[in-house]
This record gives sequence, structure tokens and C-alpha cells, in this order.
Amino acid sequence: MTSRWLLAAVASLLIVAARAEPQSPPIALDQSMIRVESQGNELFAMREAPIAYSTLEQMSTNIAGTSATRTAPVRVVRTSPPQEIDYLLCVTNGGTLVLGERIHTRAAGERRYVFARGAIVRSYPSLSVPEGWLWLVDVPLSRETTVTLQLRARAQWPLASVSVTMANVP
Repeated sequence: MTSRWLLAAVASLLIVAARAEPQSPPIALDQSMIRVESQGNELFAMREAPIAYSTLEQMSTNIAGTSATRTAPVRVVRTSPPQEIDYLLCVTNGGTLVLGERIHTRAAGERRYVFARGAIVRSYPSLSVPEGWLWLVDVPLSRETTVTLQLRARAQWPLASVSVTMANVP
């Protein structure tokens, strides 16, 4: 009888230990990117976004060319029509954020996106905040969803990068 009791005690300890064993950690998400999806469209934004241009001349010369780099701090991938929209950033010496857009399209049945056009689309004066510059940028993702990004930087020029978060999200 004692061995049965001892066996039962050991078995219950093993069950408790198995339950207390830590579960495998969840798969880590890419914390360097913000990702939002709506109706099959996706927005990707770098949390530390590079500022590619410090003058409007640089931006306007480069943004319309087909040889510009494909790395973008903010990208929207649309399903219909199939497009990749790259948003590039310029901060002028007065603290104005200028948003450039490069659109790549894909023909039906094709796998690769091809450059279609590029242009400067909007500018944002900095909001007055004690820690430097702050810009609120609305990016249309779908008919129902517009994503508001907060871009922040110390008030110094030229800028190498800005910190990006989503508005109203902790």
C-alpha cells in the first residue's frame, strides 16, 4: 500500500511539474517595422525611418527617375490594382517634412513591379513640441482605413532619420 501511495505521489508531482513547465515563447514579431492590413492592402513603415533628402532639389531630381533605390521608409502594397507605393522623406532646414511618392505597378500575370511615376505629393510643417519636431502623416490604406503616422526627431538639420509610431496606439 505504501508503494502505491508513493507511486501516486510521484505521478502527481510529475503532472504538476509538466504543467508548470514554461511553454515555448511565441514567435517574435519584427519590432523594427509597423505593419497594418486593411482589405488585403498592407502598410509597412520603418520605426527608424531614413531621411533620404535634405533639399527639395535633391528629392525632385531623384524621385522621378527610374534608377532610384527601392528601399522606402513607408510602403503601401495594394491588391487592386496591383501597386507598390513607396513614400520617401525630405526634411528641409526649416523643419518642413516633404513626402514624395514613387508608384510601381504590375501588369496582370507579371511577377515584377515596374516603376510608373514619382512626384512630390505633400508637405507638413512641424508641430510645436518641446522635444523637437513632430509631424502627423495620413497614409490612405483602403477606402475605409487611413493610417496616421507620427514622425519625431530632434530639431536639428540635416536629419539622418526620424522615429515613427502610429498615432493613438501605445
